[in-house]
Amino acid sequence: MADLGRAALITAFGLSLYAVVAGSLAAYSGRRRLHESARNALVGVFAAAAVAALVLLNAFRTRDFSFTYVAQHSSLKLPFPYSFTAFWGGQEGSLLLWLLVLTGLGSAAVLLNRELIRRLLPWTVPVLGGVAVFFTVVLSFVASPFARQVAPADGAGLTPSLQNPYMVIHPPLLYLGYVGMTIPFVFAAGAMLSGRTDERWIVVTRRWTLLAWAALGIGILLGAKWAY
Repeated sequence: MADLGRAALITAFGLSLYAVVAGSLAAYSGRRRLHESARNALVGVFAAAAVAALVLLNAFRTRDFSFTYVAQHSSLKLPFPYSFTAFWGGQEGSLLLWLLVLTGLGSAAVLLNRELIRRLLPWTVPVLGGVAVFFTVVLSFVASPFARQVAPADGAGLTPSLQNPYMVIHPPLLYLGYVGMTIPFVFAAGAMLSGRTDERWIVVTRRWTLLAWAALGIGILLGAKWAY
C-alpha cells in the first residue's frame, strides 16, 4: 500500500506541474481547451491527494508499523479515535492534510467559478497549481509519509499531550483557515496577472474568505482552551 501512496503523490506532483505549465500557456495564448485541461489537472491533484490520504489512514487503522510515520505516531494501545487523529500528529501527515484541504478547496473554487476564471481570470489556475507544486514536491521528495522500515512489534505511540479531544478538531480547523486563505490569494494574484483589478475577484472570494476566517478563529479559540 505504501507504493500506492507514493505513486499517488508523484501523480499529484506531475498534475500540479502540468496545471502550472498548461495553465500559463492557456492564459497567455487564450486557448480554451488547454485552460480546461489545466483546470481538470487541479481536480486530479485533489483525487490523487485523497488516495494518498486514504492509504495513510488505512495504515493507521491496521497499525501497519512498517510505515515509519505510523510507527512514530501510533501504537497498539493507542485508543480510538486517536489512532486516526495521529494522521496529523507529525510533520508528514500534517503536510498531506494541508495538501488535501488545499486541493479540495481549490478544485471547488475553480469549478464553481469556471466561466469567470476562463474569461477574465485565467492566471488563477496556474497560480493555484504553483502552490500545489510546493506541497507535492515536499511530500514526494523531502518528507514522505510513506517511508518504510522493518516493522517493530509496537509503535512509539502518540505524544500524551496530543491524546486530547481537541486534537480531533483543532488542527483541521486551523488548516481549513490557513489553507482557505489561499483561495483569495490565488484569485487576487490571478486578477493582477490578468490585468483585471476591479472588484470582481473580491466578490467571488468573499464567502471563501469568511469561511477561512471563521474556521481559523474557532480553531484558535479551541487551541487556547486546549493549551490553558
